[in-house]
Amino acid sequence: MYHYLVGVSIFKSFTPYFRKHVFDTLTSEEFLFMNTLFISVLVSIYFFYRLHYKNRGNLGAVLNNYRNLSTTQILSIIFISSVAVLSSIFIFEFDRNFNTPMINSIYMETLTTMCILLVAVFLFEEKYSLVQISGVFLVMLGAYLLSKKEK
Repeated sequence: MYHYLVGVSIFKSFTPYFRKHVFDTLTSEEFLFMNTLFISVLVSIYFFYRLHYKNRGNLGAVLNNYRNLSTTQILSIIFISSVAVLSSIFIFEFDRNFNTPMINSIYMETLTTMCILLVAVFLFEEKYSLVQISGVFLVMLGAYLLSKKEK
């Protein structure tokens, strides 16, 4: 399973540079629209593939599952979607106007790790060892050192 994670991570590491290359021609808003359009098409193809081959055409069961979503679950989906769009716009602006894509990606990964740790500890009361918490602080220190510019 780890080899899949490594492979996906390698491909995902190219994303900031492809994005930077596309920003030579498109604005952030144009890129967001095109990106969302292609994602919608690909997700739709995947949905219909799963519906046809995995669920054997049982669209009624899928729609019934959607109908059974509670209000808080629907609001959670809207929240997740909103965060995805807003974070995309934020990242696009940073890639275009501020740091290099590598530094921006490191910031995002570091901040994501810190936020996940804080949410896990304070909201879900998960327990972490001293070694795991030390690792998170070393990641933060590394991101800080990478972002320092020589004067």
